[in-house]
Amino acid sequence: MVPSTRRALLHSACGLAPLLAGCGGILAGSDESTRTVSGNDGSVSPGAGAESDPDAVVTRVNTDRQPVWLDDGDSRPTERPHSRGLESEVIDTAGKADRLAVAEDVDRSRIEAFLDETDFETETVYLQSVVIEECFRLSLCRVSWTTDKISTDYGRVSRPYDEACTAGNTVYAVWFIRIPDALDAEDISSYSSSIGGRGCDDRRVGAEGESGGGSAQSSDRLAGAGGEQA
Repeated sequence: MVPSTRRALLHSACGLAPLLAGCGGILAGSDESTRTVSGNDGSVSPGAGAESDPDAVVTRVNTDRQPVWLDDGDSRPTERPHSRGLESEVIDTAGKADRLAVAEDVDRSRIEAFLDETDFETETVYLQSVVIEECFRLSLCRVSWTTDKISTDYGRVSRPYDEACTAGNTVYAVWFIRIPDALDAEDISSYSSSIGGRGCDDRRVGAEGESGGGSAQSSDRLAGAGGEQA
């Protein structure tokens, strides 16, 4: 089945419900859910900064293939052998945003609205697809950037006991994170991500008040990380 690109979906997205405002971008509920988080840490200098509550949209999709990708005339990407379960893309122009394709089981409307509201003259969208275990949920704790590197920090907690899930099953969490800076995708040469075993609030307390606080994990160790895999 032919995927829909952002350009083809542009008109259908207009006029739909505004983005939801959520707390920490927590993934929860059904196999697919979307939340929006907003806020900032104040002013940032051009080319570098950090946000502990960035504008973001996230969708959770139960699928075995990458649900959002750049459409360059190729078919939907298949799962690569030895994949680390983490894919990143920098969307630095409206033209590049138009090339995004999404699978049919993805909630397109909020993604479309989020991209339409982005001013690519002064802002950049960081697209990150993360594979997580079905019985867990992630929250986006922080994003930081320089002119050549982007880093994200997530918290991971168990889903409520009354939400059905199967141990060992995985789902995709696809994050669209708005960076309040005009980055150049060609200049970004390094990505990193950490996933801790606590929620964002607990991790911030640990980072500020405990020695050795947090159980963060480098993106290089995502594959085969068992219960810590995101």
